[in-house]
Amino acid sequence: MKRLWKHLRAVFFWVGPFALPAAAAWYLYEYYDNLPERFPIHWMQNGRADQWAEKSVQGVFYGPVIGGLVMLFAALAELLIFAADRAAPVQLIPEARSKRKRRVGWLNWLLGLTFGVLSVLPGVAPEEFLLPAWVMATVAFVFVVVALFATLKVKR
Repeated sequence: MKRLWKHLRAVFFWVGPFALPAAAAWYLYEYYDNLPERFPIHWMQNGRADQWAEKSVQGVFYGPVIGGLVMLFAALAELLIFAADRAAPVQLIPEARSKRKRRVGWLNWLLGLTFGVLSVLPGVAPEEFLLPAWVMATVAFVFVVVALFATLKVKR
């Protein structure tokens, strides 16, 4: 039973982030009729929207689809990194390999959360919505920190 629970947790950890943009897409699908005819899809450093989309299938579902693709490519890159790691002449002990996988896996959770939240903004944000600069700076900082910790081999 303990082994089954461990496998279920692993599946949830690796598949779970993809549910965030999928949930955003479902939300946008359910409330498509209530979405505004024009909505922001990109913001500048000062928080003002600089790119707009019209209400269409492509415009509304652009965020979740791009988010899913970015996460898919990140997951494939992770698999390639760990496949090369497994084929290396010097093998890591399984616990160390597992820790490295989890660190890289958290990057997909961060990507999923970011794309999930940004994808639903057309449905919840008014047209004059200003995305605060501190939010964008915080997200960028967290991405850099997670990416560095995931890719650097920190020895204790």
